[in-house]
Amino acid sequence: MLVLRRSRRICAFVLAVMMLFAFMLQAAALDEKYRFEELKMAVSVPRDYYVVTRDSESDDPVFKTLNLGYDETMIAFRNSDIWLRAYDPDQTFWMSVIVTTTDESKTINNYSDISASERKEILENIKKESAVDSAVEIKHNNIICFDSSGSTESNGRKMFFAQSNTVINGMQIDLVLQKYDDEINSSEENTLTNLANSMEFDNIKRTTGPIFEWWRLLLWVGILAGLAFALSLLYRQRNAANRRKLQERRRQRELEKAKKEGRPIPEEEIVTFSETLGYEDDDEFENRALTDVDSYNIKVAQADPSQGVSYFEDSGDGIDNATDYFDTYFKEPAHTRKGFARFFGTVGTYIKLGFKHLGYFFINLKRQVFGRKK
Repeated sequence: MLVLRRSRRICAFVLAVMMLFAFMLQAAALDEKYRFEELKMAVSVPRDYYVVTRDSESDDPVFKTLNLGYDETMIAFRNSDIWLRAYDPDQTFWMSVIVTTTDESKTINNYSDISASERKEILENIKKESAVDSAVEIKHNNIICFDSSGSTESNGRKMFFAQSNTVINGMQIDLVLQKYDDEINSSEENTLTNLANSMEFDNIKRTTGPIFEWWRLLLWVGILAGLAFALSLLYRQRNAANRRKLQERRRQRELEKAKKEGRPIPEEEIVTFSETLGYEDDDEFENRALTDVDSYNIKVAQADPSQGVSYFEDSGDGIDNATDYFDTYFKEPAHTRKGFARFFGTVGTYIKLGFKHLGYFFINLKRQVFGRKK
C-alpha cells in the first residue's frame, strides 16, 4: 500500500513537470522576433499574426492574403516611417511600429534622461490633442512610455486607436494599434502592451546632458558631510565618556588602596577658575575680561589637520598676562589622534576644504559670467 502511494506521488510530480515544460515550450512558440538591424532593436509579435516589414519579400504570401500591393506598401512604409505592421488572424485590427528621428528626439535622447517635470509637460501636451481621450506615463520592460487612446475620423469611418510612445537612443518610437468602428477591448490593449514589453535594444545609451542638476550633487555632499560630522561628534562624546569612566575607576582604586593601607583618604583639591588667574573671585575676573575683550586677537595654531587644535594664541595689545584667559586656561599640549579619531578628524578637515574650494569655484564662475566689479 505504501509503495502504491509513493508511485502515485511520483507519477503526479512527473506529470506536473511535463505539463509545465509543455506550457513553457508553447509560450516560447507564441511570439516571433523581428529585428531591425538599422535601428539596433527588435520586437516580438504573436506567431499567428500576419506581419509585413521593410524586409518582406515581394513573393511573401501575406501580401496576397491581405490584398496588399508590394510596391505600394513599401512606399507607404517609407513615407510614414513604418518598420512593421501586424494584423490579427481575423484582421479586425492592426499594429504598426513607427520609428522617426528628429532634432527634438535627439535632444531628448531617452525619456529616462529628462526630468519628471519635463516628462509631465510632454504628457500634458499629449492630453491636449483633440483625438486623445486619455494618456498616462507607464513603464514597459523598464522603458518609460506614454500610453494614450482615443478616436478619429478616417475615410468616413470612425477609427479607434491605442498608442505607446517612447524615445530611446534619440529615436521616437510609436507603437500604434488601430481598429475601425468598434472600441478597442482589454484583450486588444494587452496585445499592444505585450508588443511594448517585447522591445529590445542592443544598447541603451544614457546621458546626463543639460539636465544634470547641481543641487542634487550639493545635497548629497551636504548629507555626507553632515553624517561624517555627526559620527565624529558621537565618537568624541563616547571617548570623553570613556575617559571620565576611566578616571572614576582610577579614583576608586586609589580610595580602596588608601583604605587598605590605612592612609588618609586623599581629597580632591578644588581650585576655582578665578584663583588660577590670581583673582579673588569670579566676578572680578569677569569684569576685567569684559573690559579687555575689545583687544582680544585670538588665533588657533594648527600644525596638522589630523592632530587637532594644538593651542590658542592671543596677540592682543591691550591685555595683560594676568587676564590672559586663553593663554592661561586653554593652552595645552597637542594630543595626537589615533584610529577613528584621526580618520574622522582628517575627513572633517578635508570636507571643510572641499566646501571652501567649491565656494571659490562659484565665485570665479560668477566673475566669468557677470564680470569683475570695477
